[in-house]
Amino acid sequence: MTAYRSILFAAALMTLGVPTAQAAEFSATKRASVVFICEHGVSKSLVAAMLFNRIAEQRGLAVRAVSRAVGPQTLASKVPVKLVQNMDDDGFPVRDFRPQAVTTTDAGSATRVVVIGYDGTIDAIGNAAAEHWDDVPPASLEYEDAKRKITSHIDKLLQDLGGQ
Repeated sequence: MTAYRSILFAAALMTLGVPTAQAAEFSATKRASVVFICEHGVSKSLVAAMLFNRIAEQRGLAVRAVSRAVGPQTLASKVPVKLVQNMDDDGFPVRDFRPQAVTTTDAGSATRVVVIGYDGTIDAIGNAAAEHWDDVPPASLEYEDAKRKITSHIDKLLQDLGGQ
């Protein structure tokens, strides 16, 4: 599938109310963006990106988020099974989500970079200003608590970005 057709497909899915992880990834390429980064790219940052995109869409805001791992060396191969179930129950089908490592392009073109629960060096973000959310529990183990904390942070972030 060409990139153009992929973007159209993702846009169609989102228009139909299908908030797939891939649709969120494709749609973020054409709008202001937030890059959420966690160690493996499939837990805290994924929950944050999916929640952020839902809330921004509900508020009619033209900003979208993506989930990324800190680097290729920490990249997970898939979303943990328990997290897949929890997110699916919340209307976020992430079973087929393919994590990606953050790139310098991701960080350089982002409206905001948010690092969640990682205090090491992330080479790809270089000197880009990054916000850190270090109080989020492991989403794969404490989903409801992580979701609650992330949602609180998202509300503040959207206010900072000029949202409602």
